[in-house]
Amino acid sequence: MIFDPATLDRRVLNGLMNGLVAPRPIAWVSTISQDGRPNLAPFSFFNAFSFAPPTIGVGPGSRQGVNKDTLRNIRETGEFAVSVVTEDLARLANATSAEFAPDVNEWETLGIEAADCEVITPKRVKASPASFECRVLQVVELGEGGVQSNGLVIGRVIRIHVDDAALDGTRPRPDVLKLVGRMGGDLWCRTTDRFELRRPSSNDPAVVGSTWNE
Repeated sequence: MIFDPATLDRRVLNGLMNGLVAPRPIAWVSTISQDGRPNLAPFSFFNAFSFAPPTIGVGPGSRQGVNKDTLRNIRETGEFAVSVVTEDLARLANATSAEFAPDVNEWETLGIEAADCEVITPKRVKASPASFECRVLQVVELGEGGVQSNGLVIGRVIRIHVDDAALDGTRPRPDVLKLVGRMGGDLWCRTTDRFELRRPSSNDPAVVGSTWNE
């Protein structure tokens, strides 16, 4: 089948995008509003786009035409932290996706312990084995026709926190991190079933073409 996104119901389009672009890493984003209200929410529209300089992108959205707390706070302050989500933290991270009112403190409501960041105001999740402190580089509006939608938040990573146990020297250990991802609908996935593929060592098309399946 071929779909024209402009003709699809929002729910159908959401299902297609989330089910086909998968698995997606999860950013557990912590922010704070201008008047000091903290917020914590997970987003699977998330990835890394550069390591030099280190740059990540998160796509927090809107609800009924109004920016969600995360996006609003990021616009107000220009700062956010991203904590990674492990198997042990998945249920708790998912609980913070509830549509709470803006004055609800997810940290207190769900008993999540926070840790200070080094150079930004928002806290990070203490139980997460890795977190990124970020300053906003750019927010790209993704809505059309004046309708609020997701905003693509491009953030410059200014500090990286990693538990010593999750590192082999400076190399992250996936067996310790046990990160999870999102699929379509309510499906999540583990990253424990891994395989290794080395990049081609030759730039000769004939060599690469004859050895790709080795």
